[in-house]
Amino acid sequence: MIKMEKEFNLTKEKKDALEKANKFKENSNCSNCSNSSNSSNSSNCSNCSKCYDCSNCSNCYDKKYMISNVQFTKEEYEAWKKNLI
Repeated sequence: MIKMEKEFNLTKEKKDALEKANKFKENSNCSNCSNSSNSSNSSNCSNCSKCYDCSNCSNCYDKKYMISNVQFTKEEYEAWKKNLI
């Protein structure tokens, strides 16, 4: 981001937006996740890292198929997710 700051005269709002985007760039297909990294296919998680197919979790590390910090099997998780759609 420092390089961009030198090339462009960015407003504070734009700097904050870039900082936020960079913080979550390692996540893939996540929605409404905050302070999370290296995660994918997760939603509504916070402070999680290396989490895959998780929902409504917080402070989890290297987890799969978690709902509200409770472990589910892949089959249970997929059935739950299917019923949401």
